[in-house]
Amino acid sequence: METKSALLIQEDIIMLKILERLILSRGYSCRAITSLDELDIEDQTASFDFIICDILFEGIAPLEFVAQVQEIILHKNLVIVTNMGQKNIQDEIMAMEGVSGFFPIPFDLEHIETMMEAYE
Repeated sequence: METKSALLIQEDIIMLKILERLILSRGYSCRAITSLDELDIEDQTASFDFIICDILFEGIAPLEFVAQVQEIILHKNLVIVTNMGQKNIQDEIMAMEGVSGFFPIPFDLEHIETMMEAYE
């Protein structure tokens, strides 16, 4: 059986560790990084079942970041977990093709877990 995989991109180290633990508890292999600068060639050629990421990174607008992730990393589902809770940004991102979920912080880990189960 093939191992499910997830890429986690979070600048906030505490959030990174919390989400990494959730992903690993679901039986996924997990690559956890704090920015796109940490991607390597294997990351760009892998096909992840989930990418779970923030959208607040210095020097890039949230919508641009999502478009960039979708363009450079193969994946099945993209989930946003962010401190940016602005409804208009959430609506614009959820309207983008390929975005499976948007969770503003604070959030309930069970909601993310339920969403992951739905796509397994």
